[in-house]
Amino acid sequence: MEEIKIKGINESIYYEQLTNGLDIYIWSNKHCHSFQGVLNVFYGGDYLDFTWKNKKYHVHRGSAHYLEHIMCESDEPMLSKFNKLGSYSNAVTSNMKTAYEFIGTTKLKENIFLLLKSIFEKEFKESEVEHERVPILEEMRMRVDNASVISYFTLNDMLFQKYPNNIELVGSKENIEAIKLDELNLIYKAFYHPSNMAFVLTGNVDPYECLNVIKEYFKDKKSVKWSKPKLLNYHEGKKVNIKRKVINVNVEVPEITIDVKIPLSLFNDYNYLKVISILRLLLESNFGSTTLFKENLVEKNLVYNLYYTAYKVYDYLILEVGCRTKYPIDMEKILMERLKHMEIYEMDVERKIKSAIATLVLSYENLEEVNDIICNSLTYEGKIIDNEKEMLENIKIEDMKDIYSKLTFKETSTLIMMPKEEKKAKKACK
Repeated sequence: MEEIKIKGINESIYYEQLTNGLDIYIWSNKHCHSFQGVLNVFYGGDYLDFTWKNKKYHVHRGSAHYLEHIMCESDEPMLSKFNKLGSYSNAVTSNMKTAYEFIGTTKLKENIFLLLKSIFEKEFKESEVEHERVPILEEMRMRVDNASVISYFTLNDMLFQKYPNNIELVGSKENIEAIKLDELNLIYKAFYHPSNMAFVLTGNVDPYECLNVIKEYFKDKKSVKWSKPKLLNYHEGKKVNIKRKVINVNVEVPEITIDVKIPLSLFNDYNYLKVISILRLLLESNFGSTTLFKENLVEKNLVYNLYYTAYKVYDYLILEVGCRTKYPIDMEKILMERLKHMEIYEMDVERKIKSAIATLVLSYENLEEVNDIICNSLTYEGKIIDNEKEMLENIKIEDMKDIYSKLTFKETSTLIMMPKEEKKAKKACK
């Protein structure tokens, strides 16, 4: 097995690719009391249009999530089978992948075999597809009134004109009712191949023992060559779709979120992971819980909370700030003004960098956090990021000023969510 050393943290991740194409990543820590296994299938809810074997296909929004449900169902649900081993299991669909996991303390081999068998020996039945339509529709109805879900997908609709990420991953009622067995079979055959997967194991495990168990499972399994589907490039433009929107949803207090759409192409001279780290440090230094800006807003009773983040969506970076407030109109101006005039002080930045490094190092005390780090690296970067600590240590104040100087705030979307019973937003007293 190849040993991937995480620079500056004294941790290693072991890697091997099987002959059938399955990538295996293992982090071992004998001080853990349990283990976690996650099989990542790199097919997610945003993958609606693709070419496979010289034929173009379009599938419904929600098909990835629907397939996840079907994979977990059989004469006896997957969760029940893992419970009999004394383990917990779950599955989740995101925009770029579907993940199937178990967490246990004993019977490692049985857990690994059960997960692999559930995914690679699945027999599709029309009855299961119809049976799962009811709980999926119910799940959709339960999420219809969820403010955080509404906020996320409404903002996607406001930010992007082409990306297919503006509908909830479960899909609409019309999508769910239209999904059939043939569509799920197509997705399974096109994307559920070992070459399009990564098995990540973390915790109290022996890397070589795990590898041998996985090889034992596949020993007599026929390997079929994978024809990789080609995903459609949606060619998203630089302009936001909608600049401002006020909606009435199920919230007790008004909430405002401001998202800035930033082309990655602005930062061709930088590693974009470094850019995201710098933007997050900037936000932490200007909107964080220990800043005078936050303290003044709370002292004046203008906000109940303040949140901020920076993240990547395909070819764009999104800079986000928001808050819960009685005065969304006033806070819209205040937050926007702060975004456009963020302060950069070297001592403050150095302190935030040290805090970020400490958080990174401490994350290797938790098997689930390590598993998340590995899975996210593979999903969004296609590889293990082994130099994050080194990258943080090498951030210079000059880089931060240069990156901030490249930002423009022309393409910005502002979402205000008002309680359903309220018609107008309050204005703060002058």
